[in-house]
Amino acid sequence: KQWYQRRVAITAGDNMEGGGGEGVQKDPTAFPDPPLEPVGRSRKEDNRALLITNLIRPFTVLQLKTMLSHCGKVKSIWINTIKSRCYAVFSCLEEATRARETLHGAVWPSTSPKRLNVDYAEDERMYSETDGELIGDSIDITVIE
Repeated sequence: KQWYQRRVAITAGDNMEGGGGEGVQKDPTAFPDPPLEPVGRSRKEDNRALLITNLIRPFTVLQLKTMLSHCGKVKSIWINTIKSRCYAVFSCLEEATRARETLHGAVWPSTSPKRLNVDYAEDERMYSETDGELIGDSIDITVIE
């Protein structure tokens, strides 16, 4: 049962303020350090929507949105009920690409034992998995009146 407890490490570069030797703890949900290796080319078609997997709690949806917003404007987000995977739609392809290159292979939150898997979303799968909440660019919706 101890695997889910929040652990916070203070490194030499962290801000050490206050008296009595107390340090300011680094937020485990802060923007992650860049991945160790460059991200390879995706086998999926480039898309403004990303599928992010290997998410491990504890984190809030607001913390996830804040972390993603460091890469660009997030137009919409969907996360499954157990917070293990999410879809994020960015305002443009360049921002989605920046997010993929920055976050794929990164550890977030810092207490997670896994590295994030970030790739372009497949529109049909995203539409199906989110019960139509998120619609990709390649899906044409015809309104019947």
